[in-house]
Amino acid sequence: MGLTKIKHSSHSEHFLVLKYPREPYECNGCKGLGLGPCYECEHEDCSFYLHEECANATPSAFHSFLKCSLRFHSRAPQEGGRFCDACGQDVLGFVYQCKHKKPHDYHPSCLKLQRSLTADDGTRLHLREKLPSKCLNCGSRKTWNGIKGWSYVSSCGQYCYHVACVKDMILKKWKKGYFLQDGNVNETDNYLALQSAIPSRELELPSKKSSSKATKTWIRKAKKAIMLIISALFGDPTTLISVLVQQLLSD
Repeated sequence: MGLTKIKHSSHSEHFLVLKYPREPYECNGCKGLGLGPCYECEHEDCSFYLHEECANATPSAFHSFLKCSLRFHSRAPQEGGRFCDACGQDVLGFVYQCKHKKPHDYHPSCLKLQRSLTADDGTRLHLREKLPSKCLNCGSRKTWNGIKGWSYVSSCGQYCYHVACVKDMILKKWKKGYFLQDGNVNETDNYLALQSAIPSRELELPSKKSSSKATKTWIRKAKKAIMLIISALFGDPTTLISVLVQQLLSD
């Protein structure tokens, strides 16, 4: 756990305090969505937020998927049309970039993604640089913008999801106002908002001859896998995600 109160060069006029918001926020560092713990300006009339990873970004970083070191930039050196090579989202602010002629970009929070995630039933997901099979959400090995992107894959190999797909489904709902952000927000409202972001369309089932019970079990585990990834992407634990996971696991 980092410091609970810090000063940051991107907002030097005020102290930032580690908090656990009950509603989504936009990180003023990477410009990405946040759902979990963050550093927030201590002044009530100042809306400034930083992901923990953005607030604690170091001048350089390394990841086991990569063969070179990465350098931190408050803005990407090359402007226009740049995407994070982990999650596929736009690079709009804080970023780590390699020194290659065709550099790769990574959000600070993406570099910190857990290498493995474990559910309470023992289901394990592993972070992979490449998908061994098609993503269950988009039905492709590449993301919508052609970036391979990182993925989470279950130990059994049945549940494969692009980090980009899971992140995008939440972002789309957020931009459409599905997440309420006012003083009257409660856990039920946000639970329903996040639940609606999980695909309700028919998933690519393992077999058309599967029994009804087996199908329900498979879909429940698929949704549980998505929730584990959401926790890894946006912060864990959060009250919102914890409530949702409990609901998904109860029939």
